[in-house]
Amino acid sequence: MTLRSTCQFVIGAGMMAATALGATPAPAQGLAGPYLAAEHAAKRGDIAEASRLFARVLARDPGNVGLMEQTMLHQVAAGQIAQAVAVARKLEETDPGHHLGVLVLSADGLRKGLYPEARDRLLTGGPDGGPFVGPILQAWAEFGLGNLDGARTLLTDLSEKGTGGPVGKILTAQHLGLIEAANGDDQAASTALSEAADASNRGGSSRLIRQRAGVLSRLGETTQALDLVEERLSLTLADRRLEMLAEALRTGETPGPMITKAEEGAAEALFAVSGYVARGNNRLIGLAYARLATYLDPAHVEAQLLIADILSEDSQYGLAIEAYARVPEDAPEKLDAEIGRAQALEDAGELEEGLTVLRELVARHPGSLEPHTSLGDMLRQAARYGEAAVAYDGAVQLIDTPENRHWVLYYQRGITYERSKQWPKAEADFRKALELEPDQPLVLNYLGYSWVEMGAHLDEAREMIEKAVEQRENDGYIVDSLGWVLYRLGQFEEALLHMERAVELRPVDPVINDHYGDVLWVNGRKTEAEFQWRRALSFEPEEKEIDRIRRKLDVGLDVVLEEEAAAGDPAIIGTAEPQTDDNGG
Repeated sequence: MTLRSTCQFVIGAGMMAATALGATPAPAQGLAGPYLAAEHAAKRGDIAEASRLFARVLARDPGNVGLMEQTMLHQVAAGQIAQAVAVARKLEETDPGHHLGVLVLSADGLRKGLYPEARDRLLTGGPDGGPFVGPILQAWAEFGLGNLDGARTLLTDLSEKGTGGPVGKILTAQHLGLIEAANGDDQAASTALSEAADASNRGGSSRLIRQRAGVLSRLGETTQALDLVEERLSLTLADRRLEMLAEALRTGETPGPMITKAEEGAAEALFAVSGYVARGNNRLIGLAYARLATYLDPAHVEAQLLIADILSEDSQYGLAIEAYARVPEDAPEKLDAEIGRAQALEDAGELEEGLTVLRELVARHPGSLEPHTSLGDMLRQAARYGEAAVAYDGAVQLIDTPENRHWVLYYQRGITYERSKQWPKAEADFRKALELEPDQPLVLNYLGYSWVEMGAHLDEAREMIEKAVEQRENDGYIVDSLGWVLYRLGQFEEALLHMERAVELRPVDPVINDHYGDVLWVNGRKTEAEFQWRRALSFEPEEKEIDRIRRKLDVGLDVVLEEEAAAGDPAIIGTAEPQTDDNGG
């Protein structure tokens, strides 16, 4: 797929993008070196350098449409919108109606209030140039012109055609609601936003929840609005915007429409699409959409935060830190931005600097969970378990009445207690987590596995781990736990089946390969066992495991077990801490 068709696809569908930018027509003779340097910068994710180098090549081969595409895309992703607009105008002269050029020039027109120009340009994009994002932007251009009927018709037609699948249904309904709200018709807005929520997972994004709650409060349905916000808050540890809205609703405040201008609405559409595209592993185009969103609406703080997150995920830590710093001090998202900045510092190898940022946040926000938990997470990931436990203690102490959403705090603190050899405290926390969230697979696995390693409660541990596997049959760590408990119970053949599956799921995990070697050995497959132990060593196991694995290779597992039994030191191999979801730390 070429870059042109990639852009068509993204603008048209808005949900995913091609994984490669595709071929660009060869630049003029003598430019191969600079062009390859630009491509190399792009491949390593250095967007700013790629933008500079592509522009340099384009200056020497100005008629090359492929170079215009590459240059413009990287300029937008780098936040160099003015430069990208200049390239888009040249592209329009060479290839009128080019989809990427249409998007950039239309965004520029909306930003400047040139609604007729933006609308007309969106119409020139060809039959494939805007069947999804284009009509939403066009609807906002019509709104800017005061043509509400035209805006409604565009979005209604888009919805009826089913363009964009489930995501298209959500976003067209949401933007119809936003247009109605901006026009002052909150009843129509409520109907449309409810349709968007019904089509969404868990009622939609936090922004959609806030938009719906605002409309409901303006309709006098404050109790329903507050219930909506509090229901979402019950599912998350923290969301400052929702917390502020809940407090405002309790005190009788009625928030105005979140969006009142055409350019703000267009920014909202591009922000939403940027999230979908970035999650679809095309972060370059997702980043470009988010940059256009902040160009259209500089006050769109969540888009700015998304830009920083994408840069951080692309290992562009310096740029990410700069982007986090652009979040205004008085924005509710500033706390999230500072936490992101701390993580970017840690990822860049500046652990102590990252910890300093988080400790300062704890001092400035002693009553907020996020700084305490983020500090605990960073310390836990650095294997500083005792310090991490203290940080998690600070979070737990802020909870007056534990709710099911708080299970993750007890789980995380339990891990740090277990790793710092405070087992009674760890076990109490794991049990508390299961009390709050019964049958939670991560907790079932960790507690069950820990018992297996201690040789305690093996039957109960097996039941726990089997429950966890039922829920996460493709989690290699949990499948490994089941194989390991069966091994400890002496059910070697059954254990082998699960260990083979665990290695398939996590082929380069040292602990799982080590376990697999032990199970192969007791099943009489000693040559294969030695091969697995060597594989385990190649994957850099923890220091305490290396000597034991080497000893097994020297004398065999049977002798090692006899030696450990004689020393009164049963084999306890380091826990393969399970991969966790976003709530699991």
